Amino acid sequence: MHQFEDPMRRELEGFAIDDVVELFTVDARMIGGDVYRFAPTSVPGAADARVQPVFGGETYAVIPFESEGWEWSAGGTLPQPTVRFLMAREDGDQVSVAAFLLSMVEAYDDLLGAQVHRLQTLRKFLDDGSEPNPQAHMGVEIYTVTQKTKQTPDMIEFRLSSALDLEDVVLPRRQVLNYCQWAYRRARSDGSFDYSNATCPYVGMSYFDATGNPVSDPRQDRCRRQLSDCKLRFGQHAKLPFGGFPGAGKFRG
Repeated sequence: MHQFEDPMRRELEGFAIDDVVELFTVDARMIGGDVYRFAPTSVPGAADARVQPVFGGETYAVIPFESEGWEWSAGGTLPQPTVRFLMAREDGDQVSVAAFLLSMVEAYDDLLGAQVHRLQTLRKFLDDGSEPNPQAHMGVEIYTVTQKTKQTPDMIEFRLSSALDLEDVVLPRRQVLNYCQWAYRRARSDGSFDYSNATCPYVGMSYFDATGNPVSDPRQDRCRRQLSDCKLRFGQHAKLPFGGFPGAGKFRG
C-alpha cells in the first residue's frame, strides 16, 4: 500500500522552497454581495507583471495591498490582522480593481461582517505551474471584517478577527459579533435613501458620519454598527434594535 504523500509538506521539508503565493477570497454573500478574489502581487517570475494568479480554476485579481498581524501568539491570543489596500497606482488594470473595491465598500457598509479567506501555496502549484495541484496549500485561514480603520484617497484599511474568536462563534441562527449585523440604509446622490436592502429599522432625519459626528447632508450618513451609533439614532435610553452582542469581545485571554 502506498502512503499518501502531501506535496506541500514535501516541499516545506525540502532544502529549496519555491516562491510562496498568497491568495485572498472575500466572501460578502452574507451581507448582500458576492465572492471576490484578490492577490497582492502577480505571478512570481512571469514575464508580464500583470499576470493574475489562477489556482484551482479561480482567478485572483491583482491589487496591491499590505497586510500584517497574521502571526499566532504563543500565549494563546488570536490574531487580528490589518489589511491595507493601496488605491493609487498608475497601472490601469490595478486602478480599475481598486475602484471596484471602493464601490464594494460603499455598497456593503464597509464590508463589515464579510469573511476573508487567506490561502498560501507555492508557485509550482498554481494552474500554470510545473506541478499544478489545487489541494497543495498551507491551509485556509478564515477571518471576519470587523472594522474599517482608515480610508484616504490612496488606501483603505480594515481590521480582521479570526473566525475562531469568541465574537465569531456560530450559533444556530447567526454569528455572535459585537457589532450590529443589520444592513443600514444607503444614501442616493439626490439625498434620498434606498431601503431596498436595509434591515436596520432606522428611518429618522438625524444624520451622523462614520466617526459619529452629526452632519446635515444625508449623503454623509454612515453607521459604524457600534452600540453607540444605535444610541445616537434611537436615543440613549430607548429600546435599541441593536443587531449585535455588545459583550462578545470582553472575555478574551
